[in-house]
Amino acid sequence: MNPQNKRESLQDIIKKRQQLSFVGRQQQISSFRNNLELEANFRHFIFNIWGQGGVGKSTLLKQFRQIAEQARLSIAYTDETEKSVPEVMGRLVSILEQQGHKLSKFSERYKVYRQRCQELESDPEAPQGFSTFVGRTLAKTGFSLARGVPGVDVALDFIDENGVTKQAGDLASFVAKKLTKKDEVLLVQEPITVLTPLFLEGISELMEKTGIALFFDTYERTEEFLDSWLQDILHGRYGETPPNILLVIAGRQELDKNRWAAYEGAIARFPLEPFTEIEAKDYVTRKGISDNEIIDLILERSGCLPVLLATLTVRIPEDKSQICDPSSTAVELFLKWVEDHTQREVALNAALAQYLNRDIIEHLSDSKRTDDLFNWLKEMPFVEERSNGWAYHDVVRMLMLRQKRRSSPHGWTLLHSKLADYHETLLQNLELEPQKAWNDETWQSYKLNILYHRLCQTPQRSLPQALNEFLAVLKNKRSLAQRWAETMVQAGKDTEAGEIQRWGEQLLEGLKAFDEKRYEVTVSMLTNLLKDSCIEKKWRSVALNWRGFIYLQLSEYLKAIEDQTEAIKFASDNAEYFNYRGCTYLSIKRYPEALQDFDHAIEIDPKSNLALTFRGYTYLSIKRHPEALQDFDCVIEIDPKDTWALTGRGETYRIMERYPEALQDFDRAIEIDPKSILALTGRGETYQSMERYPEALQDFDHAIEIDPKSILALTWRSKIYQSMERYPEALQDFNCAIEIDPKFTWALTWRGETYQSMERYPEALQDFNCAIEIDPKFIRALTGRGETYRSMERYLETLQDFDRAIEIDPKDTWALTCRGKAYLMLRSYNKALADFNQAIELDSNDDWYRYERALAYQALTQPDNARIDLINALQLAKQKYDKDPKDWCNTFNLALYSLVVINTQQAQILYNFALTNCASLERIRAAQRDLEYFLKVFPDCEQAKAARELLQSMFNHRLKRNH
Repeated sequence: MNPQNKRESLQDIIKKRQQLSFVGRQQQISSFRNNLELEANFRHFIFNIWGQGGVGKSTLLKQFRQIAEQARLSIAYTDETEKSVPEVMGRLVSILEQQGHKLSKFSERYKVYRQRCQELESDPEAPQGFSTFVGRTLAKTGFSLARGVPGVDVALDFIDENGVTKQAGDLASFVAKKLTKKDEVLLVQEPITVLTPLFLEGISELMEKTGIALFFDTYERTEEFLDSWLQDILHGRYGETPPNILLVIAGRQELDKNRWAAYEGAIARFPLEPFTEIEAKDYVTRKGISDNEIIDLILERSGCLPVLLATLTVRIPEDKSQICDPSSTAVELFLKWVEDHTQREVALNAALAQYLNRDIIEHLSDSKRTDDLFNWLKEMPFVEERSNGWAYHDVVRMLMLRQKRRSSPHGWTLLHSKLADYHETLLQNLELEPQKAWNDETWQSYKLNILYHRLCQTPQRSLPQALNEFLAVLKNKRSLAQRWAETMVQAGKDTEAGEIQRWGEQLLEGLKAFDEKRYEVTVSMLTNLLKDSCIEKKWRSVALNWRGFIYLQLSEYLKAIEDQTEAIKFASDNAEYFNYRGCTYLSIKRYPEALQDFDHAIEIDPKSNLALTFRGYTYLSIKRHPEALQDFDCVIEIDPKDTWALTGRGETYRIMERYPEALQDFDRAIEIDPKSILALTGRGETYQSMERYPEALQDFDHAIEIDPKSILALTWRSKIYQSMERYPEALQDFNCAIEIDPKFTWALTWRGETYQSMERYPEALQDFNCAIEIDPKFIRALTGRGETYRSMERYLETLQDFDRAIEIDPKDTWALTCRGKAYLMLRSYNKALADFNQAIELDSNDDWYRYERALAYQALTQPDNARIDLINALQLAKQKYDKDPKDWCNTFNLALYSLVVINTQQAQILYNFALTNCASLERIRAAQRDLEYFLKVFPDCEQAKAARELLQSMFNHRLKRNH
C-alpha cells in the first residue's frame, strides 16, 4: 500500500517474502499478474473469486492485493462490515486517503451526509418505527377527494404511492422539512445518486497518476445492495467509468451470469475448490513438513481446505505421540499442538466473541500477557482483520465453538456471561438518552452483542426476552430489526439451539417479505409471535398494530380494525394507534369513526401533525372544506415546511376554486420537495382548472419523468388531453395507467368516457363492463355505461344501469336525474317527473334539478308548473351569479334558463360574457351538451340552435389556439 514516492519499509519487504512463500492457486495468481501487464483494451477488469467457506477466497484476495501493490496500483477494500453503498464508498475512500490520495469533493460531501444523518436521527421529532410506513395507507386506499366535475363529484380512489410516502411523516418528508439547503435534502434523500458521481470523479483524477484496484470480500453478504450499484457504475449511470479500474469480487456464489452478461468478456471467473491431494501435499511440504504420517493426518483432518491446512501447519509437535488420536478434529489437533497452555486456552475462548480486540482478550483470559496473546492470535492464519476489529474465519470458528461447547459446557456459559456483561458495561457507559440510543450505531452494536451472548449463555431463558425486544426494536428502529433477527439466527446456529434459529429465520423472512410486499408471510410471522405466551402486553400492541397495518395493505379492513382496536386496548394513550385505525376507517369511508379516532389522537397529542393532517383530509373527503382548511392551517402554523399539509390545503383551495391560493400552496410544497408527485399533480390539476394547459402538462410531464409509473400523473395528464379533445394522447396515457394496474376502475371508466366522446361506443362499453366486473357497485362506471347506452338510443339498457346505480345509493341525485332524462327520451314523462321530484327533495337548493323538472312539466303540457320551476331555477342561479359571475358552470346554466323562458337577449349577454372571459373548454363543452339535450326534447327551439352554433364556433377557436 505504498505511494510511489515512499521508500520501502521492513513491512513491505516481509510482504514480498510472504508472497514468494505463498503456496497454491498458482494458476489464478499467474493469470492475475499477467492481466496487469496487458493493455487496457485486452485486460480483464473484473475478477470473480467464488467457492465454499474455507477454500481460501480471502487469502487469494490478499495475494491479489499484494500483487496489485507491487504493480504500483492504489488499492482499497471492503467486506461485510459496511451495510450500505454510501458506507462502502466511505470505506474505500478512507483507505485511499491513508495512502496519501485525496478525494476531497467526495470526502467533504460524505462528511456532510454523515453529520446530517446523525443530526436527523437524533432529532426528537424524527419519525419512529411504524410511522415511517403510515403514508402507505393512503397509497393503497386513497381519499375521496371531490373533483368538481360538472354535474357529479368524482371520488378519486387512489393517491400515488411514491408521492404520498414522501408526504406522510416518513423520513423523506422529515428531511425536506428539517434541512434548509436543497442540496443537503437531496444528499440525505438520495445519497447514492449524489455521492457516486463524486466518488467516480475522484477515482478518475487519481487514475491519471496510477491505476486503482477495488476489492470486495464476503460478497455473499453485500451483494444485495452492491450488485446493482456496481452494474449502474459500469452502465455509465453516474458518469464515465475510468478505463484502468480493476474490480475484484470474492464471495460464496458466482456472479450471476444473466445480470452480468453485458460484461462477460471482461470478467475472469475463478471458481475455487478445496486443494487436490497433490496441491495439499505440495502446500504442506513447502511449509517444511516432510513426515508422511503427519502429512497424511493433516490432509485427512483438513479435508484439503486451505484455511484448515494453514491452521494445522502453524506448529507441528516434535513428539509424534501427540498426533496419533484418530478421532481428533482439525481444531483439536491444532490446539493439541499448541504447547503454550495460555495460548491454547485463549485461541479456543476467543472464538466465542463475534469480533476481537485487546479488551476482549483481556476479559477472556486471566493471564497478564494480554498484549502478547492478542498479537500472537492476530498472526494465526484463521484470524482476519476487519474494519471493526479482528474475527475468526467462519469455518474455524464453527469448529472452535463446537469444541468449546462440548468440552466445557460450564466454561461456555461463564464466558458468554462475561462477554454479555462486558458489552452491557460499554452500553451503560455511553449514557445515551433513550431516543438517541436507538439511532446510535455504537449503542446498536453493543445491544446486538448482548443479545448474541445472552442467547448463547442461556438459550431457553433468554429467548422470551429476545422476542419481546425484537418487537421493541421493530417499534423504535425498523432498520435494526433485520440485524436483530440475523443475530438470533447466528446464535441459534452457534449453540445448535434449533428453536432460536427457527425464530430468527422466521423473523428475518417476515421482514424481508414485508419489503417485498409478500404480506401474507409477514402476517404469519406476527401471528406466531402473538400466539407465544411470553410476549408482554406492551409489545403485543406493537405486533397487533403491525399486523393491522398489513391487513390494510391486503384490503382486509375488518381484520385490520380488529387488530388495531385490540392494540388500543393495550395502549390507550398511544396517539399513533388511533391514527392507524382512523386511516383504516377512512379507507372504507367510515368517516364518523375516522374523525372520532383522529379527535382522540389530537386529544392525546394536540400537536400531532399526523393526526391533524389526516383529519384535514377526512374533512376534505366529506366536503367540509372550512374544517379541512382549519386543520391544515394548524399543521402549517406548527411546521411551515410540512409538505403534506401544504398539499392538502392546496387541494382544498383547488376544489373550492380558490386557484391563486391553491397555486401558492402547491408552489411552496414543490419548493420544499421538488420531487413531490402529489404536489406536482395537484398544481397540474389547478392549472387545468384554470385552463392553463401548457403549464398543467409541464407539471404532469415532470411528475411522470420522476416516476414513469405514477398512475396519478398519467391519469390526470390524460384528462387534460381529453379536455383538449386530443383523444389519441389521452388514450395512450390511459392505456399506460391500466397496464400498470389493470384493476384501476377510474382509469377504465375515464377511458370509456373518452371512447364515448369519440363515439367509439363498443370500446366504451367494453371498458365500462370491465370496471363494473371489478367493482359491481362502482356508480360512476354504471352511469357512464348508462349514458353510452343513451347515446346509442338503447334506452332500456340505459334504465337498467341507472336503476342499479340508484339501488346501490338511493340518495345519488346525479343517478336520479340521469334516469329522469332517460325517461324523458322515452317520453315516460310521469316517471321522469318522479325522479326529478326525488332529486329536489334530496337537494332543494339545486337549480339544475328544478330546470330538469321544468322540462318534464313542459312535456306534460303543464306550463304553469314548468314556469314556476324555471323562475325558481333562475332565482337560485342568479344568486350564485351575483356572488361569483365567473362560476362558469352556473353562468352557462343561467344563460340556458334565460333561453328557455325566451329571454333571448339576457341569454346572449351571458353566453358572450362567459366566452369572452375565458370559460374553460370543459365548461363550454358541457354547455353544448346541455343544449343538445334540450333540443332533443324540444327540437324546434331556434334560439337554442343559435346558442349551440355560437358555443361550437367559440369552442373550435379556443381548441385551435390551445393546440
